Amino acid sequence: MNGVRKFLGYGWAVLTIPLVLALFFGLNSWAKLLAQSTGIPVSPWMTGGDIVRTLPHEGYETRIHRPVFDGLLGPRARGFVQVDWVAVPPATTLPERIGEQIDYDQDGVADFAVELDSKGNHAALKPLQPGVLSCERVMMLKNGRVLRVDLKRKP
Repeated sequence: MNGVRKFLGYGWAVLTIPLVLALFFGLNSWAKLLAQSTGIPVSPWMTGGDIVRTLPHEGYETRIHRPVFDGLLGPRARGFVQVDWVAVPPATTLPERIGEQIDYDQDGVADFAVELDSKGNHAALKPLQPGVLSCERVMMLKNGRVLRVDLKRKP
Protein backbone atom coordinates (compact mmCIF):
# COMPACT_ATOMS: atom_id res chain seq x y z
CA MET A 1 0.00 0.00 0.00
CA ASN A 2 2.84 2.37 0.86
CA GLY A 3 4.42 1.75 -2.60
CA VAL A 4 1.13 2.58 -4.36
CA ARG A 5 0.86 5.90 -2.49
CA LYS A 6 4.42 6.83 -3.46
CA PHE A 7 3.73 5.89 -7.08
CA LEU A 8 0.55 7.98 -7.19
CA GLY A 9 2.27 10.92 -5.46
CA TYR A 10 5.23 10.95 -7.83
CA GLY A 11 2.91 10.41 -10.79
CA TRP A 12 0.80 13.39 -9.78
CA ALA A 13 3.95 15.54 -9.39
CA VAL A 14 5.20 14.53 -12.84
CA LEU A 15 1.81 15.23 -14.44
CA THR A 16 1.70 18.77 -12.98
CA ILE A 17 5.05 19.78 -14.51
CA PRO A 18 3.56 20.46 -18.01
CA LEU A 19 0.75 22.45 -16.39
CA VAL A 20 3.20 24.57 -14.41
CA LEU A 21 5.36 25.14 -17.49
CA ALA A 22 2.33 26.12 -19.60
CA LEU A 23 1.23 28.62 -16.96
CA PHE A 24 4.74 30.02 -16.55
CA PHE A 25 5.40 30.52 -20.26
CA GLY A 26 1.90 31.85 -20.87
CA LEU A 27 1.92 34.18 -17.87
CA ASN A 28 2.00 37.33 -20.01
CA SER A 29 -0.94 36.11 -22.09
CA TRP A 30 -2.90 35.16 -18.98
CA ALA A 31 -2.22 38.57 -17.43
CA LYS A 32 -3.43 40.38 -20.56
CA LEU A 33 -6.54 38.22 -20.71
CA LEU A 34 -7.29 38.91 -17.05
CA ALA A 35 -6.78 42.66 -17.47
CA GLN A 36 -8.97 42.79 -20.60
CA SER A 37 -11.74 40.74 -19.01
CA THR A 38 -12.07 43.16 -16.09
CA GLY A 39 -12.53 46.17 -18.37
CA ILE A 40 -10.08 48.24 -16.33
CA PRO A 41 -7.96 50.47 -18.60
CA VAL A 42 -4.19 50.38 -18.38
CA SER A 43 -2.75 53.48 -16.72
CA PRO A 44 -1.35 56.13 -19.06
CA TRP A 45 1.72 56.10 -16.81
CA MET A 46 2.43 52.71 -18.38
CA THR A 47 1.24 53.32 -21.96
CA GLY A 48 2.33 56.93 -22.39
CA GLY A 49 -1.22 58.16 -22.98
CA ASP A 50 -3.17 58.47 -26.19
CA ILE A 51 -1.47 59.66 -29.37
CA VAL A 52 -2.83 63.11 -30.16
CA ARG A 53 -0.71 64.05 -33.17
CA THR A 54 1.40 62.29 -35.78
CA LEU A 55 4.00 64.20 -37.80
CA PRO A 56 5.04 62.40 -40.99
CA HIS A 57 8.65 62.61 -42.20
CA GLU A 58 10.57 60.84 -44.92
CA GLY A 59 11.06 57.27 -43.70
CA TYR A 60 9.69 57.80 -40.18
CA GLU A 61 6.98 59.55 -38.22
CA THR A 62 6.87 61.40 -34.92
CA ARG A 63 4.00 60.47 -32.60
CA ILE A 64 3.19 62.89 -29.81
CA HIS A 65 1.11 61.55 -26.91
CA ARG A 66 -1.12 63.60 -24.67
CA PRO A 67 0.53 65.06 -21.57
CA VAL A 68 0.03 62.71 -18.59
CA PHE A 69 -0.62 64.24 -15.18
CA ASP A 70 -3.19 61.64 -14.07
CA GLY A 71 -3.16 60.76 -10.41
CA LEU A 72 -5.29 58.57 -8.19
CA LEU A 73 -7.10 61.45 -6.50
CA GLY A 74 -6.60 64.16 -9.13
CA PRO A 75 -3.99 65.67 -11.41
CA ARG A 76 -0.38 65.54 -10.24
CA ALA A 77 1.88 68.57 -10.17
CA ARG A 78 4.45 66.77 -12.34
CA GLY A 79 3.91 64.54 -15.32
CA PHE A 80 5.36 63.78 -18.72
CA VAL A 81 4.72 63.78 -22.44
CA GLN A 82 5.84 60.82 -24.51
CA VAL A 83 7.27 61.23 -28.01
CA ASP A 84 7.75 58.22 -30.30
CA TRP A 85 9.84 58.11 -33.45
CA VAL A 86 8.85 55.12 -35.56
CA ALA A 87 10.24 53.96 -38.91
CA VAL A 88 7.52 53.56 -41.54
CA PRO A 89 7.79 51.20 -44.50
CA PRO A 90 9.68 50.95 -46.75
CA ALA A 91 12.25 52.20 -44.18
CA THR A 92 13.17 49.71 -41.49
CA THR A 93 15.34 51.93 -39.27
CA LEU A 94 15.36 55.51 -38.11
CA PRO A 95 17.85 58.09 -39.37
CA GLU A 96 20.95 58.23 -37.19
CA ARG A 97 20.19 61.78 -36.01
CA ILE A 98 16.80 63.44 -35.65
CA GLY A 99 16.35 67.06 -34.62
CA GLU A 100 12.87 68.33 -33.91
CA GLN A 101 10.94 71.03 -32.11
CA ILE A 102 7.86 69.72 -30.32
CA ASP A 103 4.69 71.63 -29.46
CA TYR A 104 3.08 69.11 -27.11
CA ASP A 105 0.19 71.34 -25.96
CA GLN A 106 -0.68 72.43 -29.54
CA ASP A 107 -0.73 76.15 -28.75
CA GLY A 108 1.33 77.06 -31.81
CA VAL A 109 4.56 77.63 -29.83
CA ALA A 110 7.33 75.01 -29.64
CA ASP A 111 7.73 73.77 -26.06
CA PHE A 112 11.07 71.97 -26.40
CA ALA A 113 13.68 70.97 -28.94
CA VAL A 114 15.14 67.50 -28.94
CA GLU A 115 18.16 66.01 -30.69
CA LEU A 116 17.86 62.24 -30.89
CA ASP A 117 20.83 59.99 -31.58
CA SER A 118 18.99 56.82 -32.57
CA LYS A 119 22.18 54.81 -32.97
CA GLY A 120 23.56 55.65 -29.50
CA ASN A 121 20.08 55.83 -27.88
CA HIS A 122 20.68 59.25 -26.43
CA ALA A 123 18.62 62.43 -26.52
CA ALA A 124 19.54 66.02 -25.78
CA LEU A 125 16.67 68.21 -24.61
CA LYS A 126 16.49 71.98 -24.87
CA PRO A 127 13.49 73.39 -22.96
CA LEU A 128 11.86 76.33 -24.75
CA GLN A 129 9.04 76.87 -22.24
CA PRO A 130 9.17 77.03 -18.42
CA GLY A 131 7.06 73.90 -17.79
CA VAL A 132 9.55 71.56 -19.50
CA LEU A 133 11.90 70.01 -16.93
CA SER A 134 14.09 67.16 -18.23
CA CYS A 135 14.04 63.96 -20.21
CA GLU A 136 14.33 60.35 -19.20
CA ARG A 137 16.38 57.70 -20.97
CA VAL A 138 15.63 56.78 -24.56
CA MET A 139 13.70 53.52 -24.77
CA MET A 140 14.02 51.22 -27.76
CA LEU A 141 11.14 49.86 -29.80
CA LYS A 142 11.41 47.21 -32.49
CA ASN A 143 11.31 49.87 -35.20
CA GLY A 144 11.79 53.12 -33.31
CA ARG A 145 12.61 55.03 -30.14
CA VAL A 146 10.57 56.48 -27.27
CA LEU A 147 11.39 59.49 -25.12
CA ARG A 148 9.51 60.77 -22.10
CA VAL A 149 9.92 64.44 -21.26
CA ASP A 150 9.17 65.43 -17.66
CA LEU A 151 6.77 68.35 -17.29
CA LYS A 152 5.47 70.65 -14.60
CA ARG A 153 1.70 71.18 -14.80
CA LYS A 154 0.61 74.66 -15.78
CA PRO A 155 -1.48 76.42 -13.13
